[in-house]
Amino acid sequence: MIGFDTRLRNYLKRLIVESLSVGPKEVPEPTQEILAHLHGHARTLQARLPIAPDGSPLPWYTYPAIEYCNQLDASDLNIFEYGSGNSSLYWAHKGANLWCVEDDLAWYETMRGKSAQLRGISLRTTSEAYASAITEVSQQFDIVIIDGMWRNECAAKALTYVRKEGFIILDNSDWYRDVAKFLRSNGFFQIDFNGFGPVNNYCWTTSIFLPLKSPYVERFRQPQPIGGIEVSKGDKW
Repeated sequence: MIGFDTRLRNYLKRLIVESLSVGPKEVPEPTQEILAHLHGHARTLQARLPIAPDGSPLPWYTYPAIEYCNQLDASDLNIFEYGSGNSSLYWAHKGANLWCVEDDLAWYETMRGKSAQLRGISLRTTSEAYASAITEVSQQFDIVIIDGMWRNECAAKALTYVRKEGFIILDNSDWYRDVAKFLRSNGFFQIDFNGFGPVNNYCWTTSIFLPLKSPYVERFRQPQPIGGIEVSKGDKW
């Protein structure tokens, strides 16, 4: 029986041969086209907002992290988000019950106009009040997202209010290394998603912190990267 590595190598060789023999319109899009159009980066540069190619809201995470989150069935999950924006709308569109807190008055007013899609949004302008906003909902959360101000204080509160099976998302973890270290030291396993993301012209890191055992594993589909090729160990080529 031909091994998987051999079959994969033969399959990739066949792809190369076929790409050289087809017309210009059939040639697979080059790498830059995947980022610009399939991910929608060109559109985000024009809009200056994190949006998908179809204009729907995206979190301002890295694209690898967004693809990972796309796989999650978030229906009826309870989520608290430090910071608000298109990420709030993204999670709400996925069926989650989302509460968030904002520190900027002007942006709070903007988001409040879209708050019909959210379970709640509050304005808190001091570090203590901002980090403590999670306590006002009077429940624990399946996911806590830390993507706003005063991230050290927010991480400390998140430990109490995230369910023991739940997980935490920390954006810009390459910048907030002390926050990432704090979460790791409190029993979470850090998974990093490095790369480009909406709007920005540089790479950064969005990290997901999982407990060592979590029932949410069953909610994730098999990954299929945008711009990738469909390969399965079970295929016979």
